Amino acid sequence: MATGFEDYRMEDPSLLANVREALLQSYFADFDPLFLKTQAGQSDIADHVDGRYNRCVDHVLPWLARYTKLGQTDIVELGCGTGSSTAAFAQVARHVSGYDIHAPSVHAARSRMTALKLGNVDMRVVEPAKLLESLKQDNPNGADIFVLYAVLEHQTPAERLDTLRTGWELLRPGGLMVVVDTPNRLVYFDAHTSLMPFFHLLPPELGWPYASRSPRENFRDTMAQVSAESAPMMLTRWGLGVSHHELEVALGDIEPFLVGTGFEPEILDMFPVTLDEEVLRLYVEKSGARVPAAFTRNTLNFVLRKGDNADLIARRSAPPPFRHLAEVASHRAQAQRVQELEQHLQAQAQRIRELEAHIATPPLRHQLADHLNGALKQTALHRQARRLVEWSVGRVKRGSR
Repeated sequence: MATGFEDYRMEDPSLLANVREALLQSYFADFDPLFLKTQAGQSDIADHVDGRYNRCVDHVLPWLARYTKLGQTDIVELGCGTGSSTAAFAQVARHVSGYDIHAPSVHAARSRMTALKLGNVDMRVVEPAKLLESLKQDNPNGADIFVLYAVLEHQTPAERLDTLRTGWELLRPGGLMVVVDTPNRLVYFDAHTSLMPFFHLLPPELGWPYASRSPRENFRDTMAQVSAESAPMMLTRWGLGVSHHELEVALGDIEPFLVGTGFEPEILDMFPVTLDEEVLRLYVEKSGARVPAAFTRNTLNFVLRKGDNADLIARRSAPPPFRHLAEVASHRAQAQRVQELEQHLQAQAQRIRELEAHIATPPLRHQLADHLNGALKQTALHRQARRLVEWSVGRVKRGSR
């Protein structure tokens, strides 16, 4: 799918090597060297080097271009990490300010900006307690876009509410609050942290001991080393799902502001619809629960716009038709049909066996033979054969004279 942003992709081998080395010397410096050599570790490195950046270029930039002119925007990103999405935004925005509480991440992000020759970016390391206040002080004129890219799931409920309120207040009229790549607490499978179904629904008292069953080795090992007292915060920092509840508590009714739902082609291409989100959406539709369609997605990607959005809401992308559930229903219908055919064949087989048993008795054999002979005599073939026999007999008689 052509987006118009393809030229910003990171594909140059020397550039990738430079960014990789910068990340290894900063963000990954304190990681376990043995982990970094594993498949999971190598995947994590690759994702930080160019995976997240290119996904943002391929999907998020064209998605946001639906709602604003990116070249005229000032963007504030909270939780910028190693600068993957920050750099992608900086390729098209007027200015980007990135904030994070982790110094090695910001150091890596600055190295990334240098490698990409991006000069319209400010990166700041801020203490957690001062983070939101710094956002307001550093941006007295507000921002056009406030980005939370894979951030909310790592915050406590109180932190989420404060972040959402601060970000909304920061926005200028017509500004966008953008939430990207955030797990939904309402679906069944925890694809973010434990890689197990229902794990994110457990209270910490159960989640902590149950983490030992996770197939994700580094998560399992980390949780095994923490105490019961520190387990709830550790689970939070690893990441727990978000839902519409935080948004409604922080901002009130979000329906008039919700312009991007995550059902747009750019996001569907990045996050295809899954079975569990279809089940959730079906429940919402049938029950009448007040859950915006955007919050039935497995991974939340949505845009709130500050202003009058009647036109954008009228053109808001609707969910696609159910596919997984339709396949399940189709399979059930096919299975039912096969079962009915099997039952019909069994009944026919039983009837044949009964007929064979009746035919095998001597009286019925004679009756059947008489019936067949009688029927044969009524056929044209029998009449022709009879005339042929009579002609042959007559010829023999004439010859004997």
